[in-house]
Amino acid sequence: MSKNSYRIYDTTIYYRNNTVEAPNGLDSWRFKYPHFGTLHRIFNMLRAEGFSIENDAEVAKCIRRDYYIGRRGDLELYAHRYPAGFEIMFFQNVVIENKSGGRYDFDKFQKMPYMIRLRFMKYRDKIIALLKSVEDLKDESKADPRLAEEWIKARYVEEWHHEQKDMNFLLSDLDGQTQESYNGRDRDEKTLHNGDVKYFRHWDGRLYRGRVYHNINNMWWVILGRFTVRNVASFELFDLTPEDNRRRQAKPRIPEAYQKRRQAIEDTKTRELVNELRRRGVKVG
Repeated sequence: MSKNSYRIYDTTIYYRNNTVEAPNGLDSWRFKYPHFGTLHRIFNMLRAEGFSIENDAEVAKCIRRDYYIGRRGDLELYAHRYPAGFEIMFFQNVVIENKSGGRYDFDKFQKMPYMIRLRFMKYRDKIIALLKSVEDLKDESKADPRLAEEWIKARYVEEWHHEQKDMNFLLSDLDGQTQESYNGRDRDEKTLHNGDVKYFRHWDGRLYRGRVYHNINNMWWVILGRFTVRNVASFELFDLTPEDNRRRQAKPRIPEAYQKRRQAIEDTKTRELVNELRRRGVKVG
């Protein structure tokens, strides 16, 4: 007998409806699925905990009733419901890498400051407890070991593009393996191998060093310690040279006004620039 299910990945909780379909002859968008009510029970619980939750005003009005945003302090959430289930994603905008905000960052859990992370874990556990109190659910969450090497091994087992079928292998067994040149070259065009020790500069400007193992496409896992893994593009990895700055290096910030002026110049035709210089009395050869 099929069951409804849930899974947790990073900071997102996914609920899957495997049992209820809309009746024949009735458009599914008109049908009130039971899990719609479950989602609102979760919202009511979160509101009682201090969250403000409302429909996402940035979504088109015709579908807005299925999209939600919420917030309590620095912890924010985005939720979406649909016939096959719903999802609730938590994020923050204190420590971010993506210029569009924390909602679009990878590794949301690892980027969360300590107190925000604890708050997220509290509400994650409350949501799962509520779901289990409503019905008998199947847990389809991915394995999430604490140790960095075990965590990468679990990803290898779960993802189709790796050949491993279980955890009965050593990560060091993969040392020396490489990838096609378009996915396996570092910043200096050196070939990357599983187990190599490489450097990269993190989004916070700090220099980090760790062992690398291929993830997918041109992305590589980097083990920074017993418990910490980062997902880094191949072209961001390198061997440290005397020319590299070993100190923290903030990303250059170009003033917006300057960027606009530079873009305007680039968009202007050469002839127009020449005419403008002549109009100003500048001799142009």
